Amino acid sequence: MKDLEDATETGNRAEPKRRAGTEREKRGGPEERGASKRRPSAPGSERLGGECATGTARERLARRQAELLTSLVAGGPVPPGFDPDQVRAQSTGLAAKRRDTTTKIAPDLPLLLGSRYGPLFLDYARTHPQTGGYRADARAFAEWVHTDGGPLAADRRRALEQWLHPAPERPPGPLARLRRALRGR
Repeated sequence: MKDLEDATETGNRAEPKRRAGTEREKRGGPEERGASKRRPSAPGSERLGGECATGTARERLARRQAELLTSLVAGGPVPPGFDPDQVRAQSTGLAAKRRDTTTKIAPDLPLLLGSRYGPLFLDYARTHPQTGGYRADARAFAEWVHTDGGPLAADRRRALEQWLHPAPERPPGPLARLRRALRGR
């Protein structure tokens, strides 16, 4: 850096002279590669009775993470030490993202439920964590709406039942088989 400052002060636009470094610098020792020297062990990580003392810290961390995850996606209580308003906001955001993805997977559901789709899905998401894929989630949501989602108009209920339990496709009749045979397929 000193060489660069000297070159700038003198107005020299030529590249500054480089110092000849030590042999370690020339080879690219650990300082040059960004590696640090041996780090001291973390406090409490020494072995006690054959077990690592950080094991209990890891267990506590895992338990706290599970509590936070439960509050975010399954409507659980907010763990101590977290801002309840922030956790609720994040939870609502995650439920909305889940709703939007379910809309892409099953676009018929918003059409069948109309304006009630969004609020119903958010109510569902607060109490039903996603356990399978998005298709299974869409089906579970539709079943929840059909059984526990509150009153629906009769035509919407029928349409939802047909979506949940579509009529089996009929095999082609004799006339369709004859047409196919005549076309050569």
